[in-house]
Amino acid sequence: MPNAEKLHYDYGREFEEGEESCWLWIAEMKNPALPEPHCYCLLLSARGTRAATLIKNFQSLSPDEAQEYARKLVLG
Repeated sequence: MPNAEKLHYDYGREFEEGEESCWLWIAEMKNPALPEPHCYCLLLSARGTRAATLIKNFQSLSPDEAQEYARKLVLG
């Protein structure tokens, strides 16, 4: 589980034929020598409505606040 290490995250929203598709992931870098996505250890992933809510929360945060938010999501 991550401690003071920087977490990596990404999210997206796609609209296709009037339908919204959302995804979000939070991961910890485990092996920087490997190419993406193999260098990461997935800590949390979400899709659909849950991802949309989390994305909305991330969007208004500064980088430091986003790190803290990601850490809270992962650690509870």
